Amino acid sequence: MPDDETPPRRRKPARAPAAFSEALAQTLCARVAAGESQVAICAEPGMPSRATLWRWVASKPAFAEAFWAARVAGGVGQSNGRASTFCEATAAEVFRRLCEGESATSICADPAMPAFSTLYYWRRQFPDFAEAMRVAREIQAERFCDQGWEIAQATTAESARADRVKLAQLRWTAAVLAPKRFGRLKPQEPDRTWQGGGMTIYIKRYSPEVKHP
Repeated sequence: MPDDETPPRRRKPARAPAAFSEALAQTLCARVAAGESQVAICAEPGMPSRATLWRWVASKPAFAEAFWAARVAGGVGQSNGRASTFCEATAAEVFRRLCEGESATSICADPAMPAFSTLYYWRRQFPDFAEAMRVAREIQAERFCDQGWEIAQATTAESARADRVKLAQLRWTAAVLAPKRFGRLKPQEPDRTWQGGGMTIYIKRYSPEVKHP
């Protein structure tokens, strides 16, 4: 191999997803409660990736409760010796409501919830919360796909025009929330060629052409 030629990079083999088990969940929670970094734990073979971990939190209520309690016990939310304004319980509620399909704007309008600017700050300052928000958005995108299917199934001749607008918005929102999975779905503009109230028809008349010698 010439000196100026660099060898191609080898891709790391794909990591097999970890299967959920009570024993694995207890081990993970115990290590989090002991103060270990979630990033370091999830990087180890046999442990779930961070995305998998947050999916477990979203789909397994008992594990979610134990996991959030372990984070609090491990001191997550402390910074430079001072208590952070970040609230684990509030973050968990935001995550749950996002997974249920509620918008962040609606959640932040609740007097008991933080302002939208606070959520933005938390996402920048706390990587775990940012990851939870990303997973919640992916779950939202899947819910919107199901919602679109239900709308399409219930469409009638009378509701077809309005349903088309709803489906276009749901498709666009799903692509924004989960671009890797639904980004290939491009929203279509509503057909504006027919506005109702009349139609113009053009008729062309043809006559035979007679050639004289």
